[in-house]
Amino acid sequence: MRSFFLISLLVLLIPEFVVSLDNGLGRTPPMGFSTWNYFFFEINETLVKSIADGMVTTGLRDVGYEYINIDAGYLIKQRSADGSLQTNSNLFPNGMKAIADYLHAKGLKLGVYTDIGQGECGPGPGSGGHYQQDAQTFASWGVDYLKVDYCGKIDINPSKSQYDYWAELRDALNATRRPIYYSICPKTIAPDIGTAVPYAGHLVYSPPLNWTDYERRTLSNSWLVEYVNIVDNWYSPTNTDCINAGGNPCGMITNVDAFIAMTSNTYSAPGGWNDADMLQACNYGYHNGGMTLKEYQAEYSLWAIFASPMIISADLRTIATAHPDCLAMLKNTEVIEVNQDLMGRAGSLVYQDGDNNTVSITQQVWIKPLQDGSVAGLMLNRGATTTSMIIKFTWLPLGTSVQVRDLWLHKDMGTFTDLYETTVESHAVVMINIKRVN
Repeated sequence: MRSFFLISLLVLLIPEFVVSLDNGLGRTPPMGFSTWNYFFFEINETLVKSIADGMVTTGLRDVGYEYINIDAGYLIKQRSADGSLQTNSNLFPNGMKAIADYLHAKGLKLGVYTDIGQGECGPGPGSGGHYQQDAQTFASWGVDYLKVDYCGKIDINPSKSQYDYWAELRDALNATRRPIYYSICPKTIAPDIGTAVPYAGHLVYSPPLNWTDYERRTLSNSWLVEYVNIVDNWYSPTNTDCINAGGNPCGMITNVDAFIAMTSNTYSAPGGWNDADMLQACNYGYHNGGMTLKEYQAEYSLWAIFASPMIISADLRTIATAHPDCLAMLKNTEVIEVNQDLMGRAGSLVYQDGDNNTVSITQQVWIKPLQDGSVAGLMLNRGATTTSMIIKFTWLPLGTSVQVRDLWLHKDMGTFTDLYETTVESHAVVMINIKRVN
């Protein structure tokens, strides 16, 4: 275990040459909203416009949230006579172009959904066999973000790999000459190692582990990494509250575990990001489960330190009155700045207890270097009781005497030598900024 963390620390400190998908997008992780986690298929034109209005009136747009992503449920199964995608006119009578125009007028951007195969996790037909045609359709609608699932069947040609299909759609999007953020959901077999053990032999959302850094970064702007469909709970060892979990553990912690087992912090860089999936923050169990504010805060902090896309799915029509404390959490600019840091480095896990087994890990510490020379530090208490945790300054490239600021308390904590120790509540985090003392 110790050698793993030493290697992670060395990788964190070594400069690297960065390549990325050549569409000019995703220089920092995208921030926005998705209809899926909260509304699922219960979507229509009025709802989407109301969510856009809420993005503006709550102030979320002003702190960086810009995408309004319409997930599965906006298309009908049948294509038109010429093979084009068809929007459900009962739900969206004015079509997607009108939605795009409405959002663009508010300084927001439109995201939509399709599938790499034939069929999707919804009523739509999927884009398999229609990549060029669908890319032109999305561009004509004024789409700015495309989420591409992998629920439908890819007609695998023996001479083509999964990568080839994703690349074909990428090239079709680029050929439209409209900048469209390309978010993909590839699948691979979970390995029989570490926290992946409960899922070993099963398909999970993640790029195949043999895809190189170069292949990932030049393929898309972000790629989903998770074991099962995330639900609004901390951790469930059974599938009681899970969606299509197959009896395996689910919950927010399983997404953290997926990041440990299925990614490297070197994969993420400006232009391409490991995607921990949509945030459950502020949903409060509307459909299932439900976490506490402290747990949502932990999730939000982890996604920031991961340099993951920050895509929320709460009800923005009512959040200001129903959950003002959670809205304030989403607008914490000090945490957002960690996620949006222009250096574009993902955090590195530098300490955990236990034996790399989900149920035995109670403490984890990440550090993330920032462009201004400081470091973001995150202490996560996964255990059932409040505990004391530390960050050793030998883990940092800053020396042994530093200044510490708590990003959730918005408070300078003082100057410390050798280590920073603090109390962390159960299922909570302490997130700090650490600067060298001049």
